[in-house]
Amino acid sequence: MKNIDRLFLVGFMGAGKSSLGEKLAKSLSLRFIDLDVWIEKKTKKSISEIFADEGEEAFRLIEKDALLSFKNESKIVIATGGGCASFEDNMQWMNEHGTSVYISCSPGVLFHRIAPEKKKRPLIAKMDDVDIMEYIQEKLAERNKYYLKANVVVDGDGEVEDVVVKILIGLKK
Repeated sequence: MKNIDRLFLVGFMGAGKSSLGEKLAKSLSLRFIDLDVWIEKKTKKSISEIFADEGEEAFRLIEKDALLSFKNESKIVIATGGGCASFEDNMQWMNEHGTSVYISCSPGVLFHRIAPEKKKRPLIAKMDDVDIMEYIQEKLAERNKYYLKANVVVDGDGEVEDVVVKILIGLKK
């Protein structure tokens, strides 16, 4: 069994990291943290406001600081933002300080999950459907080399309960 004292969920926006993280944490009797929600509480700004006011680079630095702040926390599942794993050495840090789980989803599934709620997602808020699909394909290709460094990789295209079972099985290997 892999170390489940500190789990990091990584993957593209819309992969279900937050939904899965809550259910996974509950099933393992661990605490759950959604890094984006944690950042919003700490900064008293929405992620969209941080992007608009300070830009993506500033957000990634805030996100990195938030991630590192959990260095001494244990018995925790942390759902990271979609770009977190591909920023600086975040993925390496997660692997050194816990067990990372990549929720891998196909571009089509990601599109159907995020396009209807694009206004809540600053990176795609002003895009049309074609641009969103191109963005997903481009960013997935760019980020996959980081995501695939995860200790556990699971197919996230299914229902939440099924994916949680896949994660639990992956953690036992």
